[in-house]
Amino acid sequence: LPIVQKIRTIARAVYGAKDIELSPEAQSKIDRYTQQGFGNLPICMAKTHLSLSHQPEKKGVPRDFILPISDVRASIGAGFIYPLVGT
Repeated sequence: LPIVQKIRTIARAVYGAKDIELSPEAQSKIDRYTQQGFGNLPICMAKTHLSLSHQPEKKGVPRDFILPISDVRASIGAGFIYPLVGT
């Protein structure tokens, strides 16, 4: 799957999000990593541990929210891409 689809799948299946929203910076980096041939790497989401959403004040299991992806980084040596969720 493309990077964006992998992120969207995790957001929906694991976190209960309705969809994701990529910042322009995140989209730019996804495009760059894909061009460089790293689009096949697995995804490791980086987010607050206090909630399944991006907002620590939302307790329990929130549903149908938009998960904002502020940036996307790569750890090429370790072999994964990690989107940064929220701010």
